[in-house]
Amino acid sequence: MHNQKLFILVLISFCGTLFGQTLNVEKNDYHFLFTFKSDSYLISRDSIFCVSNNKEGFPKPHNLSINDFKFISDDSIGYLKNRSGGVVYSFNENGFNRLDKSFEFKTQNFSYSFLHDNKLMDFGGYGLFTFKNIITFFDIDKRETDLFPQKSSYENSPYPRHKMIGHYIDGELFIGPGYGINFNQEDPLKNYGLIFDYWKFSFETSTWKKLGEGNIDIIFPTYFTIDNYNQNTLIIDNHHVFEVDIKNNIIITYPDAKINFVESLNKSYDEYKITYNKSKDGFYMILDKIDHPSEVIFISREDFLGNKKEFSSLYIEDNYFLYYVLGGILFIGLIVFYVKSKKTTSKKIESNIKTIRNEIKLEDFRILKRFVDASPNYINYSELFDVFPDHYGYESLQKKTRHSITNIEEYLVHKMKFKPPIFEYRRNIEDKREKQIRIKN
Repeated sequence: MHNQKLFILVLISFCGTLFGQTLNVEKNDYHFLFTFKSDSYLISRDSIFCVSNNKEGFPKPHNLSINDFKFISDDSIGYLKNRSGGVVYSFNENGFNRLDKSFEFKTQNFSYSFLHDNKLMDFGGYGLFTFKNIITFFDIDKRETDLFPQKSSYENSPYPRHKMIGHYIDGELFIGPGYGINFNQEDPLKNYGLIFDYWKFSFETSTWKKLGEGNIDIIFPTYFTIDNYNQNTLIIDNHHVFEVDIKNNIIITYPDAKINFVESLNKSYDEYKITYNKSKDGFYMILDKIDHPSEVIFISREDFLGNKKEFSSLYIEDNYFLYYVLGGILFIGLIVFYVKSKKTTSKKIESNIKTIRNEIKLEDFRILKRFVDASPNYINYSELFDVFPDHYGYESLQKKTRHSITNIEEYLVHKMKFKPPIFEYRRNIEDKREKQIRIKN
């Protein structure tokens, strides 16, 4: 296994010499790779190198006063800031110019940085023992960082997080999974973890909108991201390479990506050393080599990611999620309605008892009331005889009772639209000579 890894590193280093310049660097030192326009650069402890071309004037001292770096750019401007916020430099193709009159804030480590209206902005981050869900911007006129106003309430905003997935497109900020606190967990010891939801912030309305929820197979903190890759975010860990498009709800998996050397990528101060160069369509990265200095290499996009792509949905959209919830509520409501509406015959009679009392004979009503009161139990046929006057003989009582039951059943079926039969009969279990009757349920 050791020889196999060594062979892979040698092969990759050889590929680097084919595609671009290689550079040896000290291990476990301050290094940072970034790309501006068509060139890629390396910041070391005291110098800056152009690793993509033999550019005149490089390497040269950078005179930077920070050690933890973050670079943000578009096609025209570039900014280098310290990772926690506060200190900001502009960058042109010759060097750095400090813009702020501030200091390292140490409050927004691993925030998502982006440019809106040519302003350097940050969402979220971690510092001073708290996760953030604020948006800040660097005010060039004041030369200080300020808070960007948001109209959404805390409940209608993303949970605070850092080291998140995000991208900015056409006046809208898209935020995805990051590490933070999930307040839905009752146990405070289990609150910390990756939060898998997706949000959009509109700078036109200054409001947040939740897009949906969906898991990604990544483990904190062993993943790293490359922003503005095809306007998306490229996520790399030791097992997968994903391209995430939050706006269009797409995740692209690269199943043939050569991830077997990711473990050898130089990683110090919680950051992997890698950058994507669009003009060269490939990646510059720092690899740690066994018993040798680390080396900056270049590998083409095709060689690293392969050509095969697999597309799928990134998250369950919030409107669909709402439909599922409403559908579930409706389904439960229908069940409850069905259960409530499926009353027994006795309950239906009882709910209409006042109407029935006014529409049938008194003797018939008294017999029906006996059945309702006894339900769901049987009563002896003979127990109904005392509804009639005492001077009737036994056979007359049987006949009148039978006639009354027939009247009741005809009334309930034809007038009240009950489903027949209304009554059911059996022999008394203890005395087979006695007939019993009850309302059928």
